[in-house]
Amino acid sequence: MITTRFSKISATVAGLVAAIFVGVANVSADNKTEYNVPISTIHPTQAAVGKAQIASKISTYVENGALTKNYYNDFNDDNGYTNGLYSLNGVSQTDKTTYKTNSIQSVIPDAQLTNDSTAKVPVIKGPGGTLYATDGHHGSTTYEFIKQQYNLGFDTINVEVIADYSSLSMADFYKKLIANNQVLPMAFNVKTGEYQSFSLDRLPTHMYANEFVNDPFRSLAYFWRKSAIDKDNVTANFAEFYLGMFLTSTGEFKGLSFESQDYYLTAFNKGNAILQKLINGDTTYTALFNKVLTIPYGVTPSMLGIQSIFDDTKIAAQRQKLTDALTFLTNTPALATSNTTLFDLNTEQLTKQVATFKALSASDYTKDSYQKVNDLITKANELISNNGSQTDLDNLTSQIEQALRNLVKVPTTEILDTTQFEQQVSRFNKLTATQYDSTHYQSIKNAIAEIQALITNHGTQNELNTKVESLQAKIDALKPVSSVKTATNTSPKHNHKQHLELPRNMVKQPIIISPVMIVLVLMASVSFSYKRFKLF
Repeated sequence: MITTRFSKISATVAGLVAAIFVGVANVSADNKTEYNVPISTIHPTQAAVGKAQIASKISTYVENGALTKNYYNDFNDDNGYTNGLYSLNGVSQTDKTTYKTNSIQSVIPDAQLTNDSTAKVPVIKGPGGTLYATDGHHGSTTYEFIKQQYNLGFDTINVEVIADYSSLSMADFYKKLIANNQVLPMAFNVKTGEYQSFSLDRLPTHMYANEFVNDPFRSLAYFWRKSAIDKDNVTANFAEFYLGMFLTSTGEFKGLSFESQDYYLTAFNKGNAILQKLINGDTTYTALFNKVLTIPYGVTPSMLGIQSIFDDTKIAAQRQKLTDALTFLTNTPALATSNTTLFDLNTEQLTKQVATFKALSASDYTKDSYQKVNDLITKANELISNNGSQTDLDNLTSQIEQALRNLVKVPTTEILDTTQFEQQVSRFNKLTATQYDSTHYQSIKNAIAEIQALITNHGTQNELNTKVESLQAKIDALKPVSSVKTATNTSPKHNHKQHLELPRNMVKQPIIISPVMIVLVLMASVSFSYKRFKLF
């Protein structure tokens, strides 16, 4: 949802009654008013202003080298002293004379805001205590310009501190602002005719007219008041910019460069016609408004102050007011000078990727993969030429980086000298696997397989030579494992008696004489005696 403007707050019991707004922290009587803050120290939360609107204001604020009643009325109102009302020592008072002729804060230094009043410049404390305004950009810029250009008026203003994010880092601070819809990270790019996002680190750092981009639609919204817009019913922060987003989405303003009054007046007429149709319920514009603003941002026509009835009787006077403002703007170059670098793209990363690509040779890669990178770079260059967004360029740069990683090499036709490899393979094949450590042996087989794959996939000679050298080193380092293992002595303790024992079959046994043995002995004895007898 879009945050509301910060309107006056009524509190009868201090700190207890708060006005609740859409999508942002409450603004209550507890909010701290800071007085006489130098406008030059306040940082904007939007990158654009309507220069024609500021020109219109200045033309009514300065006449014949002096400030007018209009200046003092608006300046005192913006400081919170509405209609001359202020508080002194806790007592509410009104000074209509000073209200119309001077600064109440300057004439009455001790003047405070009443409980019913709020300074019209709500601010947030950012890192380092820096104040960031969420509204009041046009008034602050106008007062600062008048002081610098004419040395008239005042360059300090009262502000209302609505939040304190001073403890956050800069990155987290920006995230907080975006999450709470307290910053507008987009602006109208006159070169493309569209609203484009930008990096928040490019926000202006002062309420200086020349630091802002000029948004013609922000000015035109001011001049569509009374005919189509009631400013007192505007409740959305940055309402006029959202109105510009809707109008440009119609396509009716294409080709308008806003370099002359004619472009502004043409846009003024077109805008009135579209808003009249929207107010009258035209289905095409109602559907488009819903698509562009209501669905994505939660903004409705009533939040932008769009009236329920179109008043065409106010158009002529507003057109003349616009014409006078444009004349003043044309004659005031210091005001017309605007920021022209907001949408300049950061191409540093793209440049690096392009340099990497240019260092490659197209013949080394497949046609399709090489052409894909080339096409993406062409697309990125076209985006830069057409003032595209930083987000789109960053996305393309990432695609180029990925496409470079995905480049496919063309298979080489180089005839490889595999002599050294074959010698090492032959040498390895003569080895017996069981004689070597299995892990080391397997690592050599893996290295051989890897080299064979390199040859199959058409690797380079340098790659082959390097791997063959590594293979040779592995084979050289291969050492045989000894086949004779040292046994562990598990014999019993040496026993001499044991060595002296005979086998069991040789140990003396009891003598057992059988009859058969006696007969045999006797026969042998007779035979021996007979032989002996014959000899004698």
